[in-house]
Amino acid sequence: MVRLDTGSRLSPSIGAGDQTSNVPIVDSVNILDIRQTEDEVSLRGRIQQMLLKRDGKAMQIPFELLYNAKGLQLFEQITCLEDYYLTNTELDLLQKSVNRIAHGIRDGSTIVELGSGNLRKVDLLLKEIEKSGKRNVHYYALDLDRAELSRTLANLPSYQNICCQGLWGSYDDGFRWLKSMGNHMGPITILFLGSSIGNFLRPDCRSFLQNISRALRPDQGDDFIVAFDHCRDLSKIWKAYHDPNGVHERFILNALRNANSVMGYEVFDLHAWNYVGEIDRKNTCHKLIYVSNRDTIVGNQSFKKGDRLLLGHNIKYPRSEALRIFSNAELIPLERWDNAAQDY
Repeated sequence: MVRLDTGSRLSPSIGAGDQTSNVPIVDSVNILDIRQTEDEVSLRGRIQQMLLKRDGKAMQIPFELLYNAKGLQLFEQITCLEDYYLTNTELDLLQKSVNRIAHGIRDGSTIVELGSGNLRKVDLLLKEIEKSGKRNVHYYALDLDRAELSRTLANLPSYQNICCQGLWGSYDDGFRWLKSMGNHMGPITILFLGSSIGNFLRPDCRSFLQNISRALRPDQGDDFIVAFDHCRDLSKIWKAYHDPNGVHERFILNALRNANSVMGYEVFDLHAWNYVGEIDRKNTCHKLIYVSNRDTIVGNQSFKKGDRLLLGHNIKYPRSEALRIFSNAELIPLERWDNAAQDY
């Protein structure tokens, strides 16, 4: 994990450290709907666009289809699997470094976690912040499904000095919300854990981090904590995404079921597709791939047995490339926490 900022970070004893957030504290779980466009409307348009384009390449369906309520629950099961090393490694890193991370959170800070999931990891940090006596801290969990946000936030313990709320929307919605609220907040820390950065292809990764950089205010001491998976062990990577009990398979196939739900009719014959996955050895990348097990129709397009659909990627960025990406996004590393193998 790496803590970054855009430069000119204020010391805790100067200016920003003495500010308090003007965002009101509430006593119960509160979900703010920050969506610019309703999720289903946006996804429906992207699926329709996908059905019109194929141009000889593997059709790619929107990655966000994974994360409806059912998908988030299945992914929570995945994070508890023994071979899903990403969560286990990150929990271990957080347990060892949480004191140092919490030290960088000041009174009046706002913490925004992108793609918050089940909150197991951030709970370690919030407990340490509470233990350290920091006051008037706001934590916002951003995710795509309102029901899951309510469920996971309700499962957090009650904190004396931390207000926990949900942000219902996409990453882009989160960036817009931060821009609109920035002047009303003290120091902001953006969290992006789980090595979710690996779901972006390289151009999209650079663009995402540039959005992060633009959201940070260097004169207020804002920062960004991100987890990168540098694993090069292909066997270990494969096992992480292909468990013997088929939880991953149910998770991936649920995206097709969700597409049918979003469109309001059966776009995909759920019995016609298998999840296979694929390792790209050159780029140390795991690809999420469906293969048709029979001839089938998707929209107005015909697929032969053996044709492929691409859902997404799990890229394992080398450390040197991660540093270049930070530099290109004008993000400056401040601290780094590594596992013993130096591959996370």
